[in-house]
Amino acid sequence: MATTPSKAKAASTEAVKQITYLAGALKAPRITEAAAQLADQARDAGWTHEDYLAAVLEREVSARNASGAQLRIRAAGFGGVKTLEDFDFDAQPGVRPQVGALASGGFLTEGRNVVLLGPGVIRG
Repeated sequence: MATTPSKAKAASTEAVKQITYLAGALKAPRITEAAAQLADQARDAGWTHEDYLAAVLEREVSARNASGAQLRIRAAGFGGVKTLEDFDFDAQPGVRPQVGALASGGFLTEGRNVVLLGPGVIRG
């Protein structure tokens, strides 16, 4: 028995309502958005149900990790987030090789410690 387009649309609408409700109950609101964004892509690409679910949950976890990091930075009282792209190497040209070596993360895989010494500047 074939499903008519109107029945398929009604079933899809009910599924979206259920996803919205369940995502709210789980306190994971981004699941609703990710599910909607990925649904067509999953259908077109022939994803399995498991692939689709994994992609939706991956988006939620990534968003939680990012917002958690932002909350921890704010709670630590840091004045702002600084990146290597923001660093003024013209003011300290001699540190470029050291900063580049640290940015590579090689010390992590080698299990080496890093000690940073020098005056800190705190601006409020």
